[in-house]
Amino acid sequence: MKTSKEELVIREIIGPGRGDTVVFVCAIEVAEQLLFRENRYHYMGDIRVTREIYEVVAERLGRKVKSTARQIQRMSERCWNSMDEEQKLRYIGKRELAEVTPTARDMIFYLAFYCYYGIPYYQVLKKEIGR
Repeated sequence: MKTSKEELVIREIIGPGRGDTVVFVCAIEVAEQLLFRENRYHYMGDIRVTREIYEVVAERLGRKVKSTARQIQRMSERCWNSMDEEQKLRYIGKRELAEVTPTARDMIFYLAFYCYYGIPYYQVLKKEIGR
């Protein structure tokens, strides 16, 4: 079975064999679907993470929504805590975030942008909409 780009990115961040990444990988894939295939990129603030990501992931994987949300939160925190400064710049694109722990929603979007475009979230924003 071929490993997805999302799985490779997560494994590069947290290292091999450090937890089940399936739920978080699926959350990133669902976010990519919403953002880029359904063209909701410019309306990210309108995406309801619980309903549109967590519930979809739980349904796809046959799990409960609450436990799915907790797993996503834990893996989001693990990714953030595992990233060194170089990785934060590579995947997110901003040094200032080093002092702030992003929410699971933010991490999902940051990594979805990186997986889709191959460049950090803030570089995409700068290129696409001049932020």
